[in-house]
Amino acid sequence: MKPHFSQLSENLYIHHGHVNTGILCDGDRALLIDPSGTTLQTTLSELGITDVDRILFTHHHRDNTAGFPIAPETHVGVPAKETEWFTEVDTFWNDPKYRWHLYNYHPHNLMLTDAISVTDTYTDGAQIAWGLASLTVLETPGHTDGSVSYLVDVDGKRFAFTGDLIYDEGMLWELYSLQKGQQTTDYHGFLGARDELKESLEKVRQALPTALIPTHGIVMNNPNKAIDALLERLAYCYNKYVAISALRHYFPQLFEEFDGHRGHMPIREGKPPPECLRHFGTTWLIISETDEAFVMDCGSPHIIKQIQQLQADGEVSEVTQFWVTHYHDDHVNAIPEFQETFPCETIADSVVTAVITNPIGFRLPCISPAVTRVDRITQDGDSWQWNEFTMTAYHFPGQTYYHGGLLVEGHGVRMFFGGDSFTMAGIDDYCSGNRNLLGGDVGYEKCLRLIQELKPTHIFNCHVNPAFDFTEAEITFMLDTLAERERCYTELFPWDHANYGMDEHWVRCYPYEQEVALGETAQLRVELTNHSREPRTATAQPILPASWDTEIAPAETTIPSRTDGYIDFSIPMPPHSSRHAPTCRQESEVSKRVVIPINLTYNGCPLGEFREAIFVLTGG
Repeated sequence: MKPHFSQLSENLYIHHGHVNTGILCDGDRALLIDPSGTTLQTTLSELGITDVDRILFTHHHRDNTAGFPIAPETHVGVPAKETEWFTEVDTFWNDPKYRWHLYNYHPHNLMLTDAISVTDTYTDGAQIAWGLASLTVLETPGHTDGSVSYLVDVDGKRFAFTGDLIYDEGMLWELYSLQKGQQTTDYHGFLGARDELKESLEKVRQALPTALIPTHGIVMNNPNKAIDALLERLAYCYNKYVAISALRHYFPQLFEEFDGHRGHMPIREGKPPPECLRHFGTTWLIISETDEAFVMDCGSPHIIKQIQQLQADGEVSEVTQFWVTHYHDDHVNAIPEFQETFPCETIADSVVTAVITNPIGFRLPCISPAVTRVDRITQDGDSWQWNEFTMTAYHFPGQTYYHGGLLVEGHGVRMFFGGDSFTMAGIDDYCSGNRNLLGGDVGYEKCLRLIQELKPTHIFNCHVNPAFDFTEAEITFMLDTLAERERCYTELFPWDHANYGMDEHWVRCYPYEQEVALGETAQLRVELTNHSREPRTATAQPILPASWDTEIAPAETTIPSRTDGYIDFSIPMPPHSSRHAPTCRQESEVSKRVVIPINLTYNGCPLGEFREAIFVLTGG
């Protein structure tokens, strides 16, 4: 069993909980770096620490800042650029821009649920003298925009506490925190913070530390070797992403450094769509020989006007069926108005339906609060006839896991409507939050094998006017690249499969947000995807506000390999509004949103307050 603490020098210890906490000692006093969790107190007691004099945090994420009680007299120091995300967390949890239409992920939703009082803020180069040690602050963005590292000079050595810049030699804790826009929004910025990460690691390297101590990970006694291995692996992994990225079609300027690269799939030429189609915004429309219309997606009222104009021009008699490809806001924002205007049958894949009929239950990229009525829910492979066309629906987990595909056969062509999953340049997997899973029979491998089987004459993207197709050689190249990605990204993370480091939603709460009356009992499900080849055991515990005087016991489940599992909780709400109506766990008479973090242990590994759910209290 891993020891719960180790000694780096005469006066410096590391507590190994769900994160590494630095303990700088001066007699019975201590300075702590990234204290988190309930097990830390055991180590402090064994070391004879009775006075936590000062606490420093490297960054604001909840999994490395929550769970350790901070006495009112303790000095607390944080990165100056992240002060707000320690002291004013309600500005995050109560602002709709951090809840809906999510195209930017900075700050990340691993936000604290309880604010922390801050006494000191640090910028680059700040010096801290404490006991027998001196500390230097380095601004080292990457994992978060305002992350810092602390150089601790003590006992003749220099130690670098680097937050989550690096996990171990050549490894990261996870990848989705590096989602960041460069010339576009964060949504398009897969590994977009890699340049900042590289600069920060070089900055730490130049400080010549004896060892690197990450928040998550292993103490590294050869910093140069560890950093070199990570930078080399990151470059290789990113290259394998670019090789088949659909983003090369949309934003070629983002990839100028790769122009002419031999190992990348050439960008296909488009072809004209059949005459029975019309394209407006993100909407494809099929016009039958009867002049009826089959419509796919409606993200803007402008689409409704375009269809009405087709009716006025005599091209379309009526809209008789409507298909929703996926849940993204630019495809669903105007569906309620569309359904009022055109009272036709709405059809969607079962996985898509779960999101668009109850969007408040999810927290996902580009999510819209618009609620869609679905009249017919399709399962994988369901077929039906619409006028002269045969329609076949599929679960199509491409651009996002919550995605459908539709094969339309008629007029001598086989048209496949893949939503936003492909362009002529490859696959649309530029946002890690979309759940682009790697591996056999999941994600894009599942999608490509379906395309290989169906052999469509035309493939359509909702944002692209021309149709296109892929040759057998191109499909094989994309499949081979995905297999290599699965291998190389797995090496990047301390997990037995890449998806744990890339799929932010492998643990999620359902419903993510729900209204519940004071005094009633809420039902909450913690869902988990086991990406491993063996069964895994998970333990979860919702952490309720202390003022509720209620504790929920941990619960456990064992999840078979490569399947989803869940743990259900019944959570009683407080009976009274005046005493128990916290805003982000702070009392308020105005707002009754309560953020409930979920403490998680997976396969014996404690992960801290890893995810969260939101209750909106009503009544009282």
